[in-house]
Amino acid sequence: MDFSTKRITTAIVLISFLMMLIVSNLPFKAKPFGDITFHEESKNMALFIKGKIPFEKVVITKAPGPILFYTPAYLLAPSDATDDELWVYGVVFTSIIITISLLLIFRIATSFFSKEVGLLSILLFFIFPIHCYYSLGIIGEAPAFFSLALAIYGWAVAFHEPNRKLGWVLLTLGLWFLILNRPNAMLILGIGFLVIFYSFFKNKLFFHKYGKNLAITFFSIAVMSIGVLQLAKYITGNKSGMNQSSYFYYVAHQGRFEFREEPTDFRFWDNDFRADSKDYQNWSKSSEYLSKVMEKTNRSYEEVYKEFLINDAIEHPFWFTRQFFVKCIYGHLYFINSISSEKFVMGPFKGSIGYWIFILIINSINLIIITGAFLFLIKQRNLIDYWIFWSIIIALLIFHGLIYMEPRYLFPSRVALYIMSAAGLYRLRWVKNIINRMAVYLFPLSKNDKF
Repeated sequence: MDFSTKRITTAIVLISFLMMLIVSNLPFKAKPFGDITFHEESKNMALFIKGKIPFEKVVITKAPGPILFYTPAYLLAPSDATDDELWVYGVVFTSIIITISLLLIFRIATSFFSKEVGLLSILLFFIFPIHCYYSLGIIGEAPAFFSLALAIYGWAVAFHEPNRKLGWVLLTLGLWFLILNRPNAMLILGIGFLVIFYSFFKNKLFFHKYGKNLAITFFSIAVMSIGVLQLAKYITGNKSGMNQSSYFYYVAHQGRFEFREEPTDFRFWDNDFRADSKDYQNWSKSSEYLSKVMEKTNRSYEEVYKEFLINDAIEHPFWFTRQFFVKCIYGHLYFINSISSEKFVMGPFKGSIGYWIFILIINSINLIIITGAFLFLIKQRNLIDYWIFWSIIIALLIFHGLIYMEPRYLFPSRVALYIMSAAGLYRLRWVKNIINRMAVYLFPLSKNDKF
C-alpha cells in the first residue's frame, strides 16, 4: 500500500457510499426481500443459533450460500427485530461487502494490467452501478458477486506467485462460495479441467506452473460443494415441500416455455407482466397437466418433470436451439420491471417515452462494456492466463441458456466482464488519454507502476 493506492481506496469507499444513497432513492429498486426465501431461511437460522426457535423450523430449500451470507448479519440484530429492521442489517452488510469487492476488483485489474486499467474498471461500475441496485435486496446476487471477486483475486495472487498458498486458498474459497450461492456456476469446474487438459498439450509452461494446483483446487471445490449441498438437503429433510432438486426442475420447466413461441417478448416472467403471453399461458397449462400426471401415475415431481424436459427438447429441436441463443442475448439486456412504463418518472425521463429512452441509455452503456470485453478477447494473447475471466461467463451462459434466464443470473460474472472490458477499452487511444489524465491526480507517486 503506497500513497497512490490509499487515495484510490478512499475514493472507492466514498463514491460507493454516495452511489448507494443515490440508487436507494431511485423510483425503482430491487425487491427488498427478493422472493422472500433467503430472508426467511436466514432469519430462522439466526433465531435457531440464538436458541429462540427449534431446529424443525430451519430449512435450506435453495442455494445455501445466501443463508451463510445473511445469517451473520441477522445474528447482530435483536431477536425481536422486524423484517424491515433485518433488511437494514442485511443491506448495510451487503453494501460493505460490495465495496470490498470493488477494492478487490481494482487490485485484480492492477495486478494483471495496470493501475490505469484498474481505475477504468471501477469507473465502469460507477457509470453503470448495477451492483448498487442488487445490494438493496436480500438476494443471492451480491454474495455471488463477492465470491467471484475473491476467487479472481486469489487467481491473481496465484498467477504471479504460484508457490504462495494464499492465492490458492482464496481461489478455492471464492469459487466454492460462488457455487454455494449459484450452484449453476459449477460448470466452471468442467471448463477449468478442460483448460488444464488443453495446457498439457498446447501450453507446457502454464501446465507446469499451475496445472497440478488447479487440478487439486477444482477437485477440492467439487467435493466441498457437493458436501455442503447434501448437508443443506439433510437439514431440510421433509420439513419443506420444495428442495434443491425439485426447485431445479421447476425453474427448468419455466425455461422450456421462455421465448418458446414469442422470441421477442422480453417481459418479466410473472403473472403481473405476462398474463396475456402465449408462452406464459402454455407454461401454466403444462404445469396443470403435469400435476394431473403425478396424481394418476403416483410418480414423483422430479420423475415427471424430468421426463417432460427431455422429451420436449427432443421433440422441438428448433425451439430448443432458438431459445438458447435468445436467452443468451436476453441475459445481457436490462429492463425495469418494478414500475410500469406509464408511471415511470426519473428527472427529465417521464412516461413511456421517457422510460424507453432511459432503457436505451442503460443498454447502450452495457453494449459499450460488452464491446470492450470483445476487444480484449480478440487482441489479448495467452487467453489461457485469464481462464477464470471468460470461463465463468461461458459457464453461466451455457447453463441459463439451456435452463432459464434472467439478467440477474449473469450479474456475478460482471466482476470478470468489467475488468476485461476496461483492459479492452484502454487499448483505444482516446480512452487511454482520458484515463491517463485522471490517473495523474489519483496516482501521483507511481503513475505507471504495477501494483
